[in-house]
Amino acid sequence: MRGKEIRKEVKLIPFSIAAQTLMLNQNTFYGLIKDKKIKIYKNINSDNCISEPDLKILCYNEEVRNISKTYLLNSLLSLETDKINKKDEILIQKIKELLEQYRNDIEILEKIHNKYKNNVNILNDETALVAAYILFAKVINLLNMACLCLENFYLNAGSLLRIIDETIDVAEYFIISEHTEKGDLDLKKWFRENYAPGDVVCREELSKNLSSIIHNSPKANKGTMGILYHLKSKMIHPTRNVILESLICSEKEGISLPNSFDYKRCSYARRIYELTGYFESSICTAFQGFFFCFNKTMPLEEDDKDILMAFDTKYKENNY
Repeated sequence: MRGKEIRKEVKLIPFSIAAQTLMLNQNTFYGLIKDKKIKIYKNINSDNCISEPDLKILCYNEEVRNISKTYLLNSLLSLETDKINKKDEILIQKIKELLEQYRNDIEILEKIHNKYKNNVNILNDETALVAAYILFAKVINLLNMACLCLENFYLNAGSLLRIIDETIDVAEYFIISEHTEKGDLDLKKWFRENYAPGDVVCREELSKNLSSIIHNSPKANKGTMGILYHLKSKMIHPTRNVILESLICSEKEGISLPNSFDYKRCSYARRIYELTGYFESSICTAFQGFFFCFNKTMPLEEDDKDILMAFDTKYKENNY
């Protein structure tokens, strides 16, 4: 007697991740899958996706590889044109303005954090509140460090974004899991064994917590967090596409060729401008995370609550 056939669920890859994998923008990617008649799925969050097997096929398709190379070369040509047309100068000014705003905002968060230093006993208490307070000291330091890297046109500032988000996730995880068996064990290990819980563990618990607040599926929240985590993770790993972001054109026999790299400052202002805009999401997450961790546990004073909520509103409006 033949056993029942078990159908394995196909893993779905959101368009944003698939396009990043193939080194294409989303418009080019969408045109590609339409042309190739690749089936489009919806995940639990209604994001457009393709199947992992289909993505794998595209990765090893020579025609797709050539489209990716053409897109890269056209992008470099466009960046070179920015320099010729003096557009870089406009973008450099915009970067300065954004970083000035970010630094002012981060300084306010720093002052609020420092204001409560006498409310915690950093060396003697081993509570979730103390752990979160210590972790946010690192978050604020990393935010300032990212500003410094962007100011000096270092693309690897992007490597800091996942570290910032992970640190916030750990702080929030300790707050929501305190007085649970697993949470207390992880908290004790953090204080005593110089150990930090993995981000998979943190995101799992945070997605459940968020579901209890907004009454949706923990799987949906976990999926959204996973996409953001994946996109930012590529910046920290030694993956080819991220490294090629530092590719530049140089002259050879009067012809401009993509055959060199930025070893120090990034040569193209638009790359830094786009990353600077993306960095805003980590600052917003820091303000939201700070309020989440300390609103009731510290507790925060009313003036500080109002300041944090105002920043949350401002950053949300910037994204619409």
